[in-house]
Amino acid sequence: MDLHRNPDPGPHQALDWAARYRAADTPWDLGGPHPELTAWLASAPALAAMPGTWTLVGGAGRGHDALALARAGHRVLAVDLVPDLAASLGPALALAGGRFVVADALGDDFLGRLEQEDWAPTSGGCGFIFEHTFLCALDPRQRGAWARLMRRLLLPGGRLAALVFPTDKPLDQGGPPHRLETAHLAALLGAEFHLELDRPVEHPAPGRQWGERLALFRRESA
Repeated sequence: MDLHRNPDPGPHQALDWAARYRAADTPWDLGGPHPELTAWLASAPALAAMPGTWTLVGGAGRGHDALALARAGHRVLAVDLVPDLAASLGPALALAGGRFVVADALGDDFLGRLEQEDWAPTSGGCGFIFEHTFLCALDPRQRGAWARLMRRLLLPGGRLAALVFPTDKPLDQGGPPHRLETAHLAALLGAEFHLELDRPVEHPAPGRQWGERLALFRRESA
């Protein structure tokens, strides 16, 4: 099965993301991993990979965060809609022991595609999920689909780390990025997910107009 094929567009897609990349109109791209992730990987045991499991990075873009996690020992599955990203991110991530998949992570066929691959998270599960500018880019009406994916893939005992952004963007400005707060994630994920950490970032992304927080959830046993 060709996991780098271009899937049919899902209902949540409101923008032509591929065209934005071709036009270099990507203000969300920091040119490297988020500074908070870099600092956190160097100092926080809670961000260690769970042995024998995958780490999911949805809406991976050019893969800066995914590569940082892979180089820190995570077995990363990075997912993005844009086929053009595969040429650079696919080989780089493979060298670090990870995979890049061109897919609509919220689409109906995504989990079915994974289930046909013996390396995929559905065969061993995700022990870690990293969220950064994937959820805030979605139409808020699609946040329930995001939450269902998180619950489907994250194992009990696993953690979901989120760079929550933009926390203070006025609601009347719409998006993307759409306003996102830690309370929104907690409500979406449900009672099985215990909030272990919620604080302002200590190493903000340069040039960002709105606030950022760091949140860490641990999934409890069912």
